[in-house]
Amino acid sequence: MKNRLFAILVVLLAAMSFAQSGLLGGSDGLHQINAKTLGTGRAIVGTGGNITLDPWALSRGGIYYADGKKERFQHYKISATGNFFGGVGISEYVDIGAALNINYDRAYANDYWDATSHIRQGDLAMWMKARAPFISDSSVFNIAMQFDLFLPIGVRSVGIRPRHAWYVHGNGETHPFTAGEVVVGASTIMTFDLTKANIPLRWNTNIGFVYADQGANTVVYGTGLDWDMFTWLTSFVEFSGEVRVEDNGMPIDIMEDPMLLTPGLRIHLPWNIELVGGIDFSVRMLRTRYNTDREMKNVEQYTIGYTDEKNVHKTYGYTPTVTYALTGALTWTFGIAEKTPERQCPMGLPTNDTLVHRDTLVHVDTLFRVDTVVVVDTLKDADGDGVIDSLDMCPNTEKDAEVDSVGCINDFDQDGVENIKDKCLDTPKGIAVGRDGCPLDFDQDGVPNYMDLCPNTRANTGVDSVGCDKDEDHDGVADDRDLCPATPKNAPVDTTGCPMDTDKDSIPDYLDKCPNSVRGVKVDKSGCPVNKKEDLDKLKTGINFKSGSTILTKPSYGTLDNIVYLMQKFADVNLEIQGHTDNVGDVEYNENLSQGRAQSVVDYMIRKGIKVDRLRAVGFGPHKPIADNKTKKGRTKNRRVELVPFYKDE
Repeated sequence: MKNRLFAILVVLLAAMSFAQSGLLGGSDGLHQINAKTLGTGRAIVGTGGNITLDPWALSRGGIYYADGKKERFQHYKISATGNFFGGVGISEYVDIGAALNINYDRAYANDYWDATSHIRQGDLAMWMKARAPFISDSSVFNIAMQFDLFLPIGVRSVGIRPRHAWYVHGNGETHPFTAGEVVVGASTIMTFDLTKANIPLRWNTNIGFVYADQGANTVVYGTGLDWDMFTWLTSFVEFSGEVRVEDNGMPIDIMEDPMLLTPGLRIHLPWNIELVGGIDFSVRMLRTRYNTDREMKNVEQYTIGYTDEKNVHKTYGYTPTVTYALTGALTWTFGIAEKTPERQCPMGLPTNDTLVHRDTLVHVDTLFRVDTVVVVDTLKDADGDGVIDSLDMCPNTEKDAEVDSVGCINDFDQDGVENIKDKCLDTPKGIAVGRDGCPLDFDQDGVPNYMDLCPNTRANTGVDSVGCDKDEDHDGVADDRDLCPATPKNAPVDTTGCPMDTDKDSIPDYLDKCPNSVRGVKVDKSGCPVNKKEDLDKLKTGINFKSGSTILTKPSYGTLDNIVYLMQKFADVNLEIQGHTDNVGDVEYNENLSQGRAQSVVDYMIRKGIKVDRLRAVGFGPHKPIADNKTKKGRTKNRRVELVPFYKDE
C-alpha cells in the first residue's frame, strides 16, 4: 500500500517543475511567468538559453583553487546554459510540461570536439500550472498556481557556477549542474493584462518557495512589464531572482544570490512562432562594480567547492549569476482547441431559462373539459447577445460582440480573430495575421507579407505593388537613392544610380568606346584619346615578345617609352600589366609565361624611372580569352598584353 501511494505521489510530482518562464516555454518575456494557460489540445515546444564570455560569471574575480593552488581563468571564458522544453494544455485551466537543460563551463579547449565533449546535462525540470477557473477570460486580472519538481539527473563534478541557489551545499560539495536530490516547489502567479482594456501593456509577477532537503531552501520571485509596440513586436523589461532562506553554511544576503535585470524584445512570427532576445545584467554587480578587491572582500564566507572527475578538489567564490549574458528563446505553439459540440435544435420549449405561468380555461359548453395554456413571459439572455440562453451555444460571449444565429462570435474571414476585433474582415484564407486580424507586414511598407517580394525594405521609402523599392529606370537603385532617375535601360550604374564612368572622362561607360583611358587625357566624343600616343588600347598592340619567351622585341621599346612618358605626364595614374596566352600547351607553363612577360614590361618601365609602387604585374595564362582558341585568328588575339590603369583613391 505504501509503495502504491509513493508511486502515485511520484506520478503527480512528475507533472511539475520550477519556472515556466519564457526560457521554459512561456508566452511573455524570458524569465517572467504569466497566469495564462495554453488551452485544451494546445502544445508548445522550443529551446532557449544564455551565453557569456566573462570569467567573473563563474567565480569571484575569475579566481579558483585546484588542490589549494591558485588559478585564474583566461580573459574570455565561455559559460552557457541552454534547454529544450515542451508543454501541453490538458484542459482550459491546466498545463503540464518538462524541460531538460544543458550546460557548458570551460576555460580551455584544444579544438571544437574538445569543447563540445564538455557539454553536460542538468536536472530534468517538470511543471504543472493551474489557472483560477472562477475568473473570466475577459478579465484584466488573473491568478494561477504552479507546482514544481526537479529530478537530479544532472552530471556531477563538472563546471563551476551553480545554476540555482538551492544547489548550494555550504557544508558539503556543491555541484554546478545538479541539486543532487529531488527538489520540489510551488509559486503563485498574477497577471494584469491591460490589453483586454485596449491598453497595450501586461504586467506579470510571481513568488514561490523551493524546498531542498540537503541544499538551501529558496524563495523565487520575478516581475515583468510587457509593451505590445506592434502586432508583431513586444518589448519587455524584467526583474527576477532567487534568495536562500537558510544559511546552509553560507550567510544569507539577498545581494549574494541570483538577481537579474533583463530588457529584451519578443518577435511574433507567422505560424505561432516566437523569437525572443534579451540581455541579462547581474544586479549584484552594483555592489562590487566589477572591482576584484570588493569582490574578494568576503570570499571566505562564500566559498564552495567540489571534487572533479579527475579527483581534483576545486574551491572558488560563489557567484550566483552571470555578470552579463546574451539570452534568447525560440518557441512554436500548435494544436487545436477543444472541439465544439455539435449544435442541435432544442426539443420543445425552453424550461429553466423561461419564466412561465399557467392559466386554466374551463369550457362551459363541454362538461369535464379543462385545457391548460402555457403563456411565455420572459426569455433569459445572460450574455446580452440577442440569442436566448437555451439556443445559445456560446453563452459567455463578450458584451456587444457580433454573433451568429446560435450566439457564437462571427469570424467572417476565418482568420482566428473575431469580427469585433478584426480590422481587416476580408483577409484571404490561410494568411498569417496579427492580433488586429490584419495580414502581417514586418517592414511596415503597406504591402502585407504574403504579397511582399521584398520583405525587408526600409521604413518610409516608396515601394511598388509587390513591396519592393520603386525603381522607375530599372537600374537596380531605388528611386529615393537614385541621383540619375532617367538612366537608359541596361546601362551599368554606380551606387547612386548614375551611369558608370570608369575613366572619369565625362563619357559614361555605355557610350565610351575607350573606357580605360588615362584620367586627364583629352578625349573625343566617343571617349577615346585624341592623341594616339596617349591611347592605352593603341599602345598595348605595340608590346610583343620573342616566340615562347619573356624577352621583349626591339620595336616594343618605342611603345613602352611612350607609356613611360604618359605615366610621367599624369603622375596619379598607375598601371596593372596583364599577361595573357592562348590555350596551346601546358596550362602551368602558359601561366608562368604570361606572368614573366608582364614582369618584363614592369622591369623595363622601372629602369626608365617609374616607381615600383605604381606598377604591378599579373599573369592570367589562358584563363581569360577574348576570342575562340579553336581558330588561329582567335589564338592570336588571346596572346596579348592588357594595360589597366588604377588609382590610389579607388
